[in-house]
Parts: sequence; structure tokens; C-alpha cells
Amino acid sequence: MTHVNGKGPAERKGMAGINPHHCRNCANEIVSIGLLVDGSDLQMFSCATCDTRSWQRAGSDIDLAAALSEFETHAGRRR
Repeated sequence: MTHVNGKGPAERKGMAGINPHHCRNCANEIVSIGLLVDGSDLQMFSCATCDTRSWQRAGSDIDLAAALSEFETHAGRRR
């Protein structure tokens, strides 16, 4: 598993009660990429084996449209 946001598996909440290290569909290992968007933790989980993607915001599952809206709302915004 790759850790981009500095959080290891023990520091991250599981995905819907399953092992957070493995894909929901095929049970193979997944990659996690985390971003901090306007103070909210946005995570993308990707399985290279079955090409499945899923997203979470602050530990709750969200769909692709909701994940993209996070970027739309904050695109180009500077702090």
C-alpha cells in the first residue's frame, strides 16, 4: 500500500467495515492517495487488478461526482 498523505493504515479508517488494505471487489491490495482539500481529508482508493476506484471524504464513502465537486469548488483558490 502506498501512503501519500503521511497516514499509515492504522491511522486511517476502514472502508465500509472491510480490510482497508484490500479491494472490495477482488480482495487484492489497493493504493490509497490522500489530499487535504479545504481542511477536509479526501482519499482515493485504487485497485490495479480489477481497475476499481472509490473515494472517501472525512472517512465516509462518496461517489465520483462528490469527489470532483470538492476540486471544482476549491480549484484555483489560494490561501
